[in-house]
Amino acid sequence: MNKLTLGLTLLLTYGCSQPILNSRSVIAPGTTVSGCSETFKVNLNQQNITEVGLNEQTLVKSGRVTATEAVGYRFDAESGQILTYTTNDDICIVVYTPDNRIISSGKLPVSGKYILEVSAPQNHRVFGLGMSLYLLQVSAPQGIRAFNLSMSLTTPQPIAVNPPPTPTPTPVQTQQPRPQPPRVSPRRVSQPVHNISEDEALQIVQSWYEAKPQIFGPPYDLDLVDQLATGNLYYNTTKDDGSVAWLRDNNFYYTYTTSEITDVEEFSNSGTRPYIKVRIFEELYLEGEQGIDKKNSGSYRGTFTYVFAQENGVWKIYDYNKVN
Repeated sequence: MNKLTLGLTLLLTYGCSQPILNSRSVIAPGTTVSGCSETFKVNLNQQNITEVGLNEQTLVKSGRVTATEAVGYRFDAESGQILTYTTNDDICIVVYTPDNRIISSGKLPVSGKYILEVSAPQNHRVFGLGMSLYLLQVSAPQGIRAFNLSMSLTTPQPIAVNPPPTPTPTPVQTQQPRPQPPRVSPRRVSQPVHNISEDEALQIVQSWYEAKPQIFGPPYDLDLVDQLATGNLYYNTTKDDGSVAWLRDNNFYYTYTTSEITDVEEFSNSGTRPYIKVRIFEELYLEGEQGIDKKNSGSYRGTFTYVFAQENGVWKIYDYNKVN
C-alpha cells in the first residue's frame, strides 16, 4: 500500500474529515445517502452482542467491526425512556425494538430488551447519522474499523403541579356573602437553565467555522482548538492519531472556499447540556502532494447539533452530531 492510499485509509478510519466537515464525509451535489442502508444486512452473531446497563450516566464503549460483521449492545428499557448517543466515527447506527422493528426516534415506544447495532457504511462517501437511535450499527468499508461510542438512557421527569385548594363552604349572610379564598395557579417544575444565550451559542459555532482553515491546514493551530473546543471535540481533534495529526504528518490540508451557517433550527439552554441545531453549507478541498483529492472535496449541506459545556467558566463546543 503506498503512502497516499494508507493516508486515505487512515483518514476514513479516524474520521479526519468529520471534525473538519462536521459530517461523516464530503458529499458532492447530487449524491444520495446509501452507505447506511437499512436494507443491507450485516452479520450480528450472538457472541458479538454485549449486555449493558444504561441509565442517565454516560456509558462509553469501544470496539472494532468489519464490513460484514457488526457489534451489538443489548439493554433493558421502559416505554417512554429516551436513548441518546455520541460518536465521532464513521459508523452506521440502527436500533431494534423488542419486537424487531427499526426505530428512528430517541423515544422508546415499548418496554423490553433493545439492541443497538454498530456496523460500517458500505460506501464511505455516503453516510449520515441521527442523534438518538435504538440500534447502533458500525462497520468498515475496508478491513477493520475501530470506534468509540457514548450512550445514555434517561427517563423524562413528569411535571409536578400543586392543585388549587378546595373552597370551604361558608354560611350565606343576607346581602353580604363572604368572599371565597383565591384559587392558586398550578406551579410547574422547570429544568435547570444554563447561562448561555442563543446568540452566544451561535457565535461560538461561527468562530469554530472561521478557525477551521487555520486548524485543518497550515499552521495546524491547536491553540484555536483549545479556545473553542472541549470534551470529545477537543480530544478527537488534537489526539496523537487524530484528524490534525494525520493531516500534518501526511502533508494534507484543507482549503475552504465557502463556510457558513445558513439557518438556526433549534436552541435549548436547559437540561443536561445546552445545544444549538444549525444548517451549514461548505465548499472545501482536501489537497496533498498529488493535488486535490476529489473524493473528499466539493460542496456540502447538512444539519448539525452542537452541544456545549463550560470549561473554567467559558462556554465551548463539547461535541456535535450530524442530523441529516
